[in-house]
Amino acid sequence: MKISKEQTIDNQSIYKQQGQLASVWLRFRKNKLAVLGLLIFLIIVVLSITADLWLDYDKQAIEHNMGIRLQSPNSDHLFGTDQYGRDVFTRIIYGTRISLLISLLTIVLSLVIGGGIGAMAGYFGGRLDSLLMRIMDILLSIPAILLALTIVAALGNGILNLIIALTVSTIPRFAYIVRSTVLTIKDQEFIEAAKAYGTNNIQIIIKHIIPNIIGPTIVQATTNMANTILLISSLSYVGLGLPSSIPEWGAMISDAKENMRHFAYLVYIPGIAIVISVMAMNLIGDGLRDALDPKLRN
Repeated sequence: MKISKEQTIDNQSIYKQQGQLASVWLRFRKNKLAVLGLLIFLIIVVLSITADLWLDYDKQAIEHNMGIRLQSPNSDHLFGTDQYGRDVFTRIIYGTRISLLISLLTIVLSLVIGGGIGAMAGYFGGRLDSLLMRIMDILLSIPAILLALTIVAALGNGILNLIIALTVSTIPRFAYIVRSTVLTIKDQEFIEAAKAYGTNNIQIIIKHIIPNIIGPTIVQATTNMANTILLISSLSYVGLGLPSSIPEWGAMISDAKENMRHFAYLVYIPGIAIVISVMAMNLIGDGLRDALDPKLRN
């Protein structure tokens, strides 16, 4: 059976990609803190995904039970109960799911929209570049928390409005990181060869530009996911994020302010959850940045 030249090239490309992934993973494993962050993140994801199998959302996280309100951590309630008799541990776990889901959707939308804007601006240049980047400059000149606050205040509370606000405030960062990467590779020989071969601009962007910007965008996405979790908690804390009935870490801290003096665990536990999640994401981002850095490949 004869193997065509194209099949041989494809196989070589696959082997090369597998070798690069193995090399990246090897460098990532050498960073003990990054591995610790990945382990913590995986535990958080598993707990949030499997929560429905061993926790009762309606009875433990939502339903009020004034007979057991403000109980300190004990064998029946690992993290105690809040002022409405709801189990704090259950609300923390489901709050993890909500924070991860919203932050993930925000990062995906920001990456698609901001990455597309940055790729077009960097590749085509000229007036399009100036127009798109000036718009990004306007958005970037406003602190992310203030921009998100303004949008949520105008649209109202709710998961969809929160995602819109967070996405708009995050788009400029992806636009700039993608644009800077595109500017460094658009004049290289393989791009010129693709143009000479007759490949149109859209195909060049999809087949040649995007694969070369995956590394920087992954690092940016990981770091921004941590920032997004902080933004979600901050907005919910001031009452402009999710409704207080929905278990979310920032809202839990806000609800516990009145009882903080005598029942400090109601504030500490959600705060620790935020710190651990953000720390894990930042450790993963640092590890990926070092693993994907071309200067460290040798």
